[in-house]
Amino acid sequence: MSPSAKPVSGPAAIPRGRLVAAVTVAGLLLTALFCLAEPGLVRLADNRILDGLASHMAQGPAPDRVVIVDIDEESLSAAGQWPWPRYLTGGIVRRVAAARPLGVGVDILFSEPDRTSIATIRSAFRRDFGLDIAITGVPRGMEDNDSYFGGVLAGAEAVGAVMHLFDLVIPDPENLPRPVHVTGETTAIDPAEATGILCNAGPIQAGLASSGFINVEKDEDGSIRRVPLLHRFQGQYYPSLALALFMQARNLRQLRVETDALGPVLVAGDARIPVDRGARMRLRFDGGARAHRFVSAADVLRGAHDPALFEGRMVIVGSSAARLNDLHHTPVSANYPGTEVHAVALDNLFDGNHLRSPEHAAAYRFIPAALVTVLAGLLFLRAGPLQAGGATLAVAMVMPAVGSALFLWRGIAMPMAAPVMAALAQGALLSLALYAREQRMAYVRLLQLNHARQMTLESMTAVAESRDEISGAHIKRTQHYVRALAEALRDIGRGGGRETYPQLTEDYIELLFHSAPLHDVGKVAVPDSVLFKPGKLTDEEYVVIRQHVRHGRNIIANAAQGMEDDAFLHLAAEIAWSHHEKWDGSGYMEGLAGETIPLSGRLMALADVYDALICARQYKPAFPHAKVREMILQGRGTHFDPAVVDAFLLAEEEFKTIAETYRDTEPRPVSAPGLSGAEMQPGDPRQ
Repeated sequence: MSPSAKPVSGPAAIPRGRLVAAVTVAGLLLTALFCLAEPGLVRLADNRILDGLASHMAQGPAPDRVVIVDIDEESLSAAGQWPWPRYLTGGIVRRVAAARPLGVGVDILFSEPDRTSIATIRSAFRRDFGLDIAITGVPRGMEDNDSYFGGVLAGAEAVGAVMHLFDLVIPDPENLPRPVHVTGETTAIDPAEATGILCNAGPIQAGLASSGFINVEKDEDGSIRRVPLLHRFQGQYYPSLALALFMQARNLRQLRVETDALGPVLVAGDARIPVDRGARMRLRFDGGARAHRFVSAADVLRGAHDPALFEGRMVIVGSSAARLNDLHHTPVSANYPGTEVHAVALDNLFDGNHLRSPEHAAAYRFIPAALVTVLAGLLFLRAGPLQAGGATLAVAMVMPAVGSALFLWRGIAMPMAAPVMAALAQGALLSLALYAREQRMAYVRLLQLNHARQMTLESMTAVAESRDEISGAHIKRTQHYVRALAEALRDIGRGGGRETYPQLTEDYIELLFHSAPLHDVGKVAVPDSVLFKPGKLTDEEYVVIRQHVRHGRNIIANAAQGMEDDAFLHLAAEIAWSHHEKWDGSGYMEGLAGETIPLSGRLMALADVYDALICARQYKPAFPHAKVREMILQGRGTHFDPAVVDAFLLAEEEFKTIAETYRDTEPRPVSAPGLSGAEMQPGDPRQ
């Protein structure tokens, strides 16, 4: 018999260099996607890093340039429900202005007329009831709270608040705020375009020296890190409250736009204010929430404050009361008062120690990330995944280290996360790709090993067949008989609701199938005169031929030396040694009986006998299936395991199919004198 196993074929593993190059190109495309097209995830990671650095910077000394007059919970409880009568707020502004501050800002929008004004009440009674009521003893100018408040604001040269609208179009207000004149490279900035402005009631708006919007902008994660300094409305530029206060204090009326290597800069007098293209300034938080000096509005109303606190400082009147819903998430606090956000912006404008982000942040993200991606490919070409991944990550960490230094020392907020994310992602992609390649190579090597093993198996079997009168089809038939018996026995064992033969797993049955061909390999050591003798053997010849089981076990054991966990050769040796044992103990070589005979030997015993009887041999003719069936039943409980005989009966039709499918193509003639059915006994050593 010639070996029938076909050489292993299939797609070879991609060369390592080509695989690394392909993954590197894919990594570059992914890097471009995340850094240029969809930067949200990378930007979020950058913000987390910068937030940590900002929190570290906030541990410095608390600012002292801006004081906040706070309408806090205590003030609301002391003065009654909100909104207060305008004369109360006017009283606060009047007392603050008397202390000669550098500037006064009001971070509250009074868009509706004060319904507690005497003039408003008289007008309502006249309209609703036709009554003209008279209220005497009211000081001049106090009949209209809004007019009174407007007069106080005018005397304080206060800067008030307006709200810019971006989803509603409203008519022009009665007193449109004064825009700021912007010159220079105005194409370098593109502030948000408002569709409307919500202003204070007419007398209040008229009393303001200037106005600034109080809109804040939150990043994608809901945190405030930047504030807009300019918006546009109807082609004009309008300042934020902080910028308006700064310009009022410096007596400035215009801004100039310039650009430098990092982006646009607003020039206000001798101050240079870096902004992004949306005219937004990045905030430097010096201290956590409530790091500024807060003075309770209730204390100011009672005169219980120290006027020296306001002298020469910027004062913002606002609120930190939770019920007024003006608390925000920032890098240094999850509940940061909106008024204090404007105070931080004002501090930053005055001290000039700005944080800034480079204009082309996407490029600053992509270029180092792309370099790290390419570097990862080069390293993975020359080193193992662990070493290459570690080296790539170490190089990628240079960017966060440099970026952190620039942020802490120069206030430049460089993107830092992209190289690290690229290193992690590319390292993972390359490791997975190389792992998959190694697995593919290991799989191919395993196939090649199995192929070599099968070739060895078939070669050993061919040697055995060359010393026997058995055709090549015998190997196929016994293989399939054994498997059919094992599967039938497994099914019988499951009939009682439990596994009688738990060892009959799919893997074990497959091993049986591959091990069965070596059951008679020991016949290579049997002399021709005995092996090919027609007719019955003498007792001496019988002793010689049955030694083939010992020779078979030794041959297989020698072949298995040096092979780790070669289960199929172990099982083949077990079959070769035990397949001539008999259930009643009368077999050889050890005279094992019952279940002390390995299950593989019990199965092979019946399969081998069936094939020997059903096929013609040099010393016997072929017997019909019915005759063979009768002979096997006669051997039940003596030669064969009764359970294996039951399995044979269950798989009987399959045995017939196997015998027909793999029948000998060139039957050998029987040499006279051949054995008859009466003379031929199951278990003849030549089987």
